[in-house]
Amino acid sequence: MTRPAGGDADPNPVPARRSSRVKRFIAAAAGATLAAASLMLTTIVPAHAATTVHTYAPTGVGGGTTTSPDVASAKYQVQVAGTPVQAVQYTQNGHNFDIARFASDSRTPTITVTLPSTTIDTVNVYPARYYPAGSVSVSADKHTLTFQLSAAAGLNQAIVMVNGDSTNATGQPYLAVVNDPLEDPAQRPDTTSAPDGSGVNLQTGVLNFQEFAAKYLAAHPNSAAQKAPAATTSSMAGKTVNGTAIPAGQKSSAGSLVSASSANVRYPSVRTMAADDVTYALRAAIDTIKANPTALNTLYFPNGTYVWSGLLVNGLDGSKLKGGKLKIYTAEGALLKNRVQAYMEAFEPAIGIINSSDIEIDGRGVFDGNGVANYRSDSHDAYRSQHQGGVMVMHSSDITFNDTYVRDAKQWNYETHTASRVTFNNIKALTPYRQPWIDGTDFASGQDITANGVFTLGNDDAFASGHYNPSDGFTPLASGVWNNFQLGTSTADVQGYVNAVAAHDTVVDDLGFDNYHWDHADSKNIAVSNTLNWSVAAGNAIRIGWNAYGYRLTNYTFDNFNSVSPLAGGIFTHNSPKPYPRIQSIVVKNSSIDTSRFTQGPVGINGGNGSTQTITADDQATYGLAPNPDGSGSTYTYTRTPIGTFTLDNVWFSRQNTSSSITGVTNVTLKNLRVGGQLVRYTSQFPLTTSGVGALTSTYTDANGQTQNVKAGAPANGDTWVGAWTGDQTKNNSSDLTLITRNTGVGLMGEQYTTGSGDGKLSYLQFPLSSLTRAPSRATLHLTYVGHRYASVPSTDTDQLLVQPVSDTTCTGGGTSCPVTTMTWQNRPSFTATASSVAKSANFTLGSTLIPEGGGTHQGNAIDGRDITVDITSFVQNAYTAGQSTLLLAVGNAGGTNHELRFVSSEGAIGSGKLTNGTAEMAPGMTVTP
Repeated sequence: MTRPAGGDADPNPVPARRSSRVKRFIAAAAGATLAAASLMLTTIVPAHAATTVHTYAPTGVGGGTTTSPDVASAKYQVQVAGTPVQAVQYTQNGHNFDIARFASDSRTPTITVTLPSTTIDTVNVYPARYYPAGSVSVSADKHTLTFQLSAAAGLNQAIVMVNGDSTNATGQPYLAVVNDPLEDPAQRPDTTSAPDGSGVNLQTGVLNFQEFAAKYLAAHPNSAAQKAPAATTSSMAGKTVNGTAIPAGQKSSAGSLVSASSANVRYPSVRTMAADDVTYALRAAIDTIKANPTALNTLYFPNGTYVWSGLLVNGLDGSKLKGGKLKIYTAEGALLKNRVQAYMEAFEPAIGIINSSDIEIDGRGVFDGNGVANYRSDSHDAYRSQHQGGVMVMHSSDITFNDTYVRDAKQWNYETHTASRVTFNNIKALTPYRQPWIDGTDFASGQDITANGVFTLGNDDAFASGHYNPSDGFTPLASGVWNNFQLGTSTADVQGYVNAVAAHDTVVDDLGFDNYHWDHADSKNIAVSNTLNWSVAAGNAIRIGWNAYGYRLTNYTFDNFNSVSPLAGGIFTHNSPKPYPRIQSIVVKNSSIDTSRFTQGPVGINGGNGSTQTITADDQATYGLAPNPDGSGSTYTYTRTPIGTFTLDNVWFSRQNTSSSITGVTNVTLKNLRVGGQLVRYTSQFPLTTSGVGALTSTYTDANGQTQNVKAGAPANGDTWVGAWTGDQTKNNSSDLTLITRNTGVGLMGEQYTTGSGDGKLSYLQFPLSSLTRAPSRATLHLTYVGHRYASVPSTDTDQLLVQPVSDTTCTGGGTSCPVTTMTWQNRPSFTATASSVAKSANFTLGSTLIPEGGGTHQGNAIDGRDITVDITSFVQNAYTAGQSTLLLAVGNAGGTNHELRFVSSEGAIGSGKLTNGTAEMAPGMTVTP
């Protein structure tokens, strides 16, 4: 049944309309009750029967160790395809995460998580781009959740946040799921023990470190081998530093061995090594491999616990070994844990590959940097200690990491310095704590660096590069160092300063290069793909160019890079404070950045402006800045050229933030960006300011696969229709798939109708103005025409739209609040339309597309598709001048007997419940001309 027009309107709405609205009401109520972005109550999805799941051996158990230090999660019980997988607690500094790690032959296994003591009110799985609403199911008792790892994500990991989301920085704890591929058997060495029990099997080429270390320590106990440092003449003797003369012949203090439990131990004091510390044994093992290059090529760590100063390989050329490569393999139950370092200035990363080449590190063992304990035992300010991370590749080439797992790093999780041809495959670095300098991957410098498959939990940048010479704060001439010892004052501590210099020089002697030359080459061809990164505190998703020392940074590519919860920013480049880095190319594609905690735009690209950069001879000779290209070492200049290329292609941002900025770039390409799940079709969706940009291309691919330019303007950020008929007067229709207009004839737009049986309808649309930087010279409203209601109305009839700006603080109900989301006929913006106050469209014919009355029965109907436009320039100009952040418009039609017209709403154009024939291009929009 349809209702006649005007006073003969049927007081009872048709069942189809009621059903549709009731369904929407129930859905909205359920959504409000659950308040979850990706939650639905249902039965548990059965596990995939064919999935093979491998659970890992207990960490650290073996070789005489019977108990793992890992503590099982008290919150989560995890099953993968029906197989129980233990989650363990990470609690060294707070308790932000539990980790469930396993291996399987499926990239999309079903994950079931039971929380016996927690009621599940909300669930969010990250990266959110790949886990939309409905991707997680929750049991009826709200204690078990089930989801399937996303095939579209192309990742081996996911982060599960129950009763919280990425705006909650510290977890409760949250759950990280790590789904390694099954290990390639070819990576595993021959584990046959040597016949003589030495651990050195010359037949298989494998050195079993567990057996070797036991024999070595028995013959060379640490108590006899460890010696305190001797006094040495300082490298600064006879020099003047900040006005304080360092006497000629000045020596560092003689060292001493102190208790391992001592705090703030400074060189030359050294902590006494534990009896089972295998640091010296490792050096002996590597020397044994070097001494037998035609027979040995593998260093093997069986299950068990190893405590040491880290896996340090310095000065090894693997190409000289049998097979042309050193292979280091850690069994899945091996725990390779750093001790509390010898003294605060010592250099003891979890893994350090230095001055070496042709090395491959395989296996599923766990490297533990013991970083929290180190920070608590010693001060680690930049001016009083060496920078050191979890995994450090320095002055090395042709290095490969497969499946390497590091936790509790001291500083950056993974980093490279003057490294070339380094490959990271399926690496993990889980340090989810608030401690300084915990970047995810920080490829400070390098050439041809590839990371494919990265999962990091940290405290700072997800990815960073161009941070040259990060330990330059602890060089003898660094101001922080000599200030720490009051040089230049009457209370100068010369001996303390000389001892600090000796600590620095000791590391320099070990590394073979000083702190100003950790990084001394241009960086190029750095590619990072298939990553998931989470940050607890500060940090950016991608940060390039800080302190690059005047070197070039060329060709950075990020593909499927996913950053969750960074606080500082999204994609950010520096051109200071050290000389401008001359960045050449940055491409980010198929990626997602969670912007939920940002206070600024997600993109801040800063390129050169053509000015001159000077690098002095002293900069080069003393402080390690990029040398003069002619080799003379004399002062030189170069131009601060713009960044050559910056491209964002299919990049997803979780929500809109304040304006991004791009400065000093020759070519900028923005393609198929998404903000808040919506394709960017208007400039307001991705606010951006530019300066010094040579060419900017901003496009999207429409529903027909055609490339379209992003339009200057904005889509509606709220729309609804309200009805005067008795059954409509108290209803809000902001979730309807269409907007409706029908003029009662009471008032120019029918806006004055109050009582009776009229069936008038008005629509309201709201547009954001915050992206405007000035009042536009032209502004146009766009509505997509769907069709009209009555078959009795000739298709040749014409009508036109009438539009007037209104306020949602002056309402027909007498109140001061009637926003789009709650607006009804009885409580809507109150206004009077006149011939001079409205803007009008051109006349258009109603056409032959008929849409039946009702809220939902039109979903599958045809759409006329014409773009009906109205010039609203003066409305936008006035609103901008008045400082309004939004513009609210009332829309009606001029009228005609039984002219009830429909237009596509925002909900009808976009989303899973949209009009069947609707497309994103049909959503209400406003275009502007600057």
